[in-house]
Amino acid sequence: MSKHSILLALSGSEQSRNAAEVAWLFAKRMNAEVTGVHVIDKNSVWELLRSDTPGFVGGGQYIEVYDRIIESLKSLSETLLHRYEDLSRQAGVKGKCLVKEGNTISVLAHDSAQFDMVVVGHIPSHLRKFDRELSRYIRHSVAEGVAHESKVPVLIVQSAPIPWDAMTIVSEIDHVNVVYIRSCLKLARMLGLRASIEFWGTGVREESPDSLRQDLIKEIPEALNSEIEIEYFCGHSATERKDLFHGEELNQAALLPSETLFVLPTRGIANNRITVFGIEPEEFIRSLSLPCLLLWPEDHKSFILEDVVNKEVSAAGGSQAGGNSR
Repeated sequence: MSKHSILLALSGSEQSRNAAEVAWLFAKRMNAEVTGVHVIDKNSVWELLRSDTPGFVGGGQYIEVYDRIIESLKSLSETLLHRYEDLSRQAGVKGKCLVKEGNTISVLAHDSAQFDMVVVGHIPSHLRKFDRELSRYIRHSVAEGVAHESKVPVLIVQSAPIPWDAMTIVSEIDHVNVVYIRSCLKLARMLGLRASIEFWGTGVREESPDSLRQDLIKEIPEALNSEIEIEYFCGHSATERKDLFHGEELNQAALLPSETLFVLPTRGIANNRITVFGIEPEEFIRSLSLPCLLLWPEDHKSFILEDVVNKEVSAAGGSQAGGNSR
């Protein structure tokens, strides 16, 4: 019986195919089921065709065109469903595919609450030559919208599957959330990835890697037996490190190891959600330079161990074996 579940945003695109293959890879290592969801957005079709009151052409003709388009989309979705299920079976992954109607972002964000993780494909910024023009009419891509609305981790996929061998968990030194770090460590173990933790400092609080490791082990005792590296970027080096994760330059991502899956926390503030960059997820994803990135809401508990309570630990005190400071 599967213990975990993954929601896959499904379309007929290359990005969606890449996302599916990554989701299947995760599912095999996590003993998870994958549910692909394809959404037919009827409202967007009607917005494209709508005619307020009959003028040059009667409204009935618009309705006929609308009905034909919807029927074509339903037929296409059935083809997509069968193709996905065939490939999923060939990959040896349990799951199913559903076709729903509504706004794609709203449907996926709503359904995400029933799953442990969402996987969604996204077109890298350097391939979106039309982005500036379209941005006048379309505010968010599906990945951007879901990352902002979802209350569970969202894996953004911008390339074909990568043979990861490590996971780097990013945290702010001024806001160390034990639940988030411990949950990520559990996922790393399930995926068979070597775990490391990066702390980004603002310069307000200075802390040595030795002290950080000591405080972390106090809160997460099992980390003592894990091969966990701790790196600490502060001041200008922290700013430079952040700049590698997003931007228009293709060589930025090359400076980060492609075989490492990076995890960045997000935090809910009122009705908004922000990343460790202090900006909303959709703005960050829009210029994401990494091939894949896992955005993790700090209050999410699907991968949490039973004896953990939700609390933050203030990084302070002692000195013990360590890590690297930059």
